Parts: sequence; C-alpha cells; structure tokens
Amino acid sequence: MVKLSWTKGLRFVVEDDHSHKIIIDTAKESGGIDSGFRPLDLLLVSLAGCMGMDIVSIVHKKGGKIDKFEILVEGERVDEHPKKFKKITLRFKCEGEYKREDLLRAFELSRDKYCSVSATLRSKPELEFII
Repeated sequence: MVKLSWTKGLRFVVEDDHSHKIIIDTAKESGGIDSGFRPLDLLLVSLAGCMGMDIVSIVHKKGGKIDKFEILVEGERVDEHPKKFKKITLRFKCEGEYKREDLLRAFELSRDKYCSVSATLRSKPELEFII
C-alpha cells in the first residue's frame, strides 16, 4: 500500500509500507511548484524499473556480467484530456560481458512473463474507488 498526502499547491508526498518517500508535483504553470515527479512520469519509472530489475537479474543468473545498464523511456501522449499515453517506447542500453542471446531472452521473459507493471498496462485492471 502507498499513502499520498497533500502538502501545498499540487505537491504531494507519497510513502510506502517501508517508509520510503517520493514527491510528486507538476509544473508551476499548471498550479504546482515543480518540486517532484509528474504522476505519468512515475508510470514510466515503474515500467522501466520493473523490466530493468528482471533483465539484470536474469543476465546475472545466466553468468553474465553487466557494467552499465540503462533504459530510456518516452511516453507519447494524446492532446485531449485525459492526455493519456498512446505509445510508450523503451530503449535498452547494456554494456558488459554477457551473451547477446541471454540479454534478448531476459528481455523477452521480462516483457512477456515477469514484469508485473507491463502485464498490468496490457490487461486494463479493474479500478475501484471508495469515497
């Protein structure tokens, strides 16, 4: 569970069950104070983080050594509200000593089997709102 608490303007502090905190906010021209992540950017962070953890873990289990690993994520949004993502592009960069086929297999396993964020985005989960 995570708890979102309003501080001021459109700035919120989010805390998880382990006392980790992040700040979410928006641009000043939208009523925020530009002091934290935008909510949709956190969706991109979640997807990249989930896949990154899977891929690095799998490559290491296959005996590979990763020196540098990055995922660049871009979200293309529609112009009209709710301005949701219509396309998300992930670019993977990996350096080290590993078999290319192990990296590709790790990517496929993450995308198709292990990454819960990717699976959630594909499945359109049921949302329940309690007020």
